[in-house]
Amino acid sequence: MKKLNVIFIGFGPGWYAKTPFFQSKYLSISTYMSGCIFTTSPKSENFQIGNFTFKSCSYNGKFRKPRFFFICLINAFKIKRNTPVDCIVTYDPLLTGFFGVILKTILNTKLIIEINGVYTSAVVWEDESTKIKIWLKQKAVPLIMRFVLSRSDGIKMLFSNQLQKFNKLVSNKKYAIFPNFVPITYFKNLKEKKEVLFAGFPFYLKGVDILIQSFKKIEKDFPEWKLKILGWYPDKSLLDQAIAGDPQIFHHDPVPSYEMPKHIGECGIFVLPSRSEAMGRVLIEAAAAGKPRIGSKVDGILTVINDGVDGFLVEPENVDQLAEKMALLMANEELRKEIGSQAYKRAISEFSEETYVNNYLNFIQKVVS
Repeated sequence: MKKLNVIFIGFGPGWYAKTPFFQSKYLSISTYMSGCIFTTSPKSENFQIGNFTFKSCSYNGKFRKPRFFFICLINAFKIKRNTPVDCIVTYDPLLTGFFGVILKTILNTKLIIEINGVYTSAVVWEDESTKIKIWLKQKAVPLIMRFVLSRSDGIKMLFSNQLQKFNKLVSNKKYAIFPNFVPITYFKNLKEKKEVLFAGFPFYLKGVDILIQSFKKIEKDFPEWKLKILGWYPDKSLLDQAIAGDPQIFHHDPVPSYEMPKHIGECGIFVLPSRSEAMGRVLIEAAAAGKPRIGSKVDGILTVINDGVDGFLVEPENVDQLAEKMALLMANEELRKEIGSQAYKRAISEFSEETYVNNYLNFIQKVVS
């Protein structure tokens, strides 16, 4: 089999790029592909990850987007001098997708757009600081997406109807639907703390306010349990206001991705009450650690939780229903073990690294051929 020459474009930032946790995806596909990974990171870096060259520009300073595009452009030409580029893969149909369209034209190659968000959801921009920013993104994003997607050769989605507003356009393209890469072998069931864990940001989109309200409804019945909110909140005013000094609820500062296995591996229950969510990779990570999970019945979450079997689904923004499911699990250790066991079985059968590599390779070959 001919090894494919692929350029990956992701605006990043690529945190901790030299750690095995970050590199596991590219090492897994290096048997079948080579090429370059373009992104931004805390500082400019250039090193090898398997058969891929990792190149990043610092996201600090002025003109970071033009600088990033310039790095992509110059290095793409260098790659083409040695080996023809089989395809370009971009992280999204927005900035990186726009860059991909330009590089596709210059290099005369194929373009695959990954869809890693629900970009036209009514709630996706609600965490923005001003109404004018929300309005501008609501108007601009669909236009950019249509421009990029119409010029792509392949589209990778996470769930059916993820691009519902562009269904006619998608139907004319080569497309595939499967989960993103998750390094599940790093996640283990370490022990069980009496701890409900949430990990993510931003505040409104991820439904942190709903989770806090739900936990407060039942916490008096479970004084040994705590709610741990792990994530990056530069402005903690909304979070602090919602917690309101509750001694059973606390915020944990964000941690590097390679430390997530410890936090997930030690929790008792994992909850993701998002108002919109393309996949929820943390739910797959929690499944790999054998943890019972609760997620909102929205978007891609429905593809990673089988309600009542390997987790529970609740209606988004339904405070009472979320409280009921948390209480059900908190009160029953055997149920937690059974649900967690089913989640683990599903993780290793459907979401393994090998399954992802096979799906990904088959799709790229389909587009390239």
